[in-house]
Amino acid sequence: MESPATDVVPTVDLSSFTTDSHFAARKAAAQELARCCRPHGCVGIIGHGVPHELLVEAFEVAETLFDLPMEDKMKAPHPQARIPHRGYSAPGREKAFSRDDILTNSEAMARAKRRIRDIHETYECGDESNSVQTNIWLPEDVLPGFRDFSMKLFWRLHHCSRSILETLMMSLDLTEEECHYLRKLHPGYSEQLRYAHYPSVSTESLDREELNRLPAHTDWSSFTLLFQDDAGGLEFRNAQSGAFMLAIPAVDKLYLNIGDMFMRITNDMMATPLQTCVTDDHPAKFKPIKISDYSAEMSKWQYEKSESKNE
Repeated sequence: MESPATDVVPTVDLSSFTTDSHFAARKAAAQELARCCRPHGCVGIIGHGVPHELLVEAFEVAETLFDLPMEDKMKAPHPQARIPHRGYSAPGREKAFSRDDILTNSEAMARAKRRIRDIHETYECGDESNSVQTNIWLPEDVLPGFRDFSMKLFWRLHHCSRSILETLMMSLDLTEEECHYLRKLHPGYSEQLRYAHYPSVSTESLDREELNRLPAHTDWSSFTLLFQDDAGGLEFRNAQSGAFMLAIPAVDKLYLNIGDMFMRITNDMMATPLQTCVTDDHPAKFKPIKISDYSAEMSKWQYEKSESKNE
């Protein structure tokens, strides 16, 4: 079997997990997911079960959202803190840091990197029952139907993420007890839906390092599902060569990005059964940690704290 191409992120079809397929078909899809995803921690996915019409509407809603006047978008502002990670963030408001940046634990480094603004705008929302990450909504008259549509999209994508989790677990050959444990870790309560827009900037500003789009980084969750429009721009690093691979855009294709927590769960061996990860040959690489503690550490510089006591 040929190895996945290194210049383009490979794609797998998971329709066997979203239809009434036989076990053998699901097992073959899980093995293909592992083969393509394990080398670099990313893979394109079709046959994920999210309706085409819903995705088209999602991109239309996102375009309408980000086309609103700034004064309207700022009626649901992301707070001057990392929690709740909800609401609207204007261009330059959020700053991405790599895992290596965080591990240096240098406030001076963080201040220096923040001088280069990340030019993207986002809107975050999630489970309405989450009492910690509470949603911050635009007034209904600003964007009618936005709240209802976002919740419909959120839960449909949650259903998709469960199918992908089942595929990942099958690719790991886990026991039913281990699968039950992983399902309990992913109830949907702490998941989030993120709309993102990257406004046009001059190449000169990027070359002079005055501005940035989104610096290379890892996500600290279990995994991220990314959809992009035909503008493209998403890339993932080839773990062997260090070069970046293209994530070719298509409305009906999502990209799965393995996050730090799933890497820890599998002991840095995504496609290896969990029960055999910690052995004399493969000792534990990571200390146990709660996702809340890990995300707090990884996001500590994401939003600059306000200097004003009145804000």
